[in-house]
Amino acid sequence: MSYPLGWSVIPQMMIKRERWPGGNSYRSVIPLVRPGQNVLPEQPVIRVEQVRFQEVQPYQESRTSRSRLSLSSASNPALRAIPQAELAFSGLWGRVTELTRRGGVVIESRATVIQGKLGVGYQVCGSLTLWHNGRITPQKPGTILVIPGPLTFSQLRQASEAGVAGVIAGSITLRDLEGFLRVDLLQLLASEQIERITAHLPRLTLMFTEGVGEFSMPARIANLLSSYQGAPVLLSGLTSTRLHLVPELLISLPYNKQEHWTPVHPDLTLAIGAYVRINSGEYMGATGVIDYIFSYDQEFPSGIRTRAMRIMLEDGTPVVVPSTSLERLG
Repeated sequence: MSYPLGWSVIPQMMIKRERWPGGNSYRSVIPLVRPGQNVLPEQPVIRVEQVRFQEVQPYQESRTSRSRLSLSSASNPALRAIPQAELAFSGLWGRVTELTRRGGVVIESRATVIQGKLGVGYQVCGSLTLWHNGRITPQKPGTILVIPGPLTFSQLRQASEAGVAGVIAGSITLRDLEGFLRVDLLQLLASEQIERITAHLPRLTLMFTEGVGEFSMPARIANLLSSYQGAPVLLSGLTSTRLHLVPELLISLPYNKQEHWTPVHPDLTLAIGAYVRINSGEYMGATGVIDYIFSYDQEFPSGIRTRAMRIMLEDGTPVVVPSTSLERLG
């Protein structure tokens, strides 16, 4: 899946996003702000009365015997409707530009944008918190947890029980993700009813920078997130190949940097100095910087001769890879 904005990470750009808590099962939606109004991250912008669903009979599952539900059964289980009123907070420094027909609030902000390869869950806002080794313990409401390495099924359960609003991680195995969600991932990503189906998934928003597998988050992304420790953020996990949706994390530039800033415009050219990810072969998932472009085609162990570039990986290892295996990140 390609990135709509060009790069997976854009340090500074002007964005407009609809603040919408997700789903369509609302009895009422009341905007609390008006167009032209400036908003703060912790400011409530929408009041909703939501109808949540609870399974009539809890399911039983074990770590070794986890069943997957089809999307039809996930969207039509034996459920009980429970109305509940709640506030949706802005999550961004910015200015309200419009109110949408469904009651959402469009906010314009100067922000850092990080897009993931895969995600699940509605838009949530909270405080960015770095996870340190050990068990995930109870967190403050609205915590967005950053786990630089691969995420496991055990950590997912711990995060859910700890009251975490969202998790940003490097990757996850297909077995662990499907076991936690109890749906077929490919059917989920291809569905046109992604918001409706998400209402019946665990209430934990997830974003994976590297997608499915056992890959750690690139050091540059991990370091960037570390620099925003404690910052208010807006995270969306909705992912759809059919609707061209990718998960993203929005971090408004600090208030003192909102006035003096320079937007960054993505450049997809594979040039010397470009930060790239390797998408196939022995070094799949590795990231680094292009430091040499060969003038002539290079021959690889497979016998194929093609245009190639030398990449200096983040650990200092130089590797030669085909140009077609590279994706520019920044």
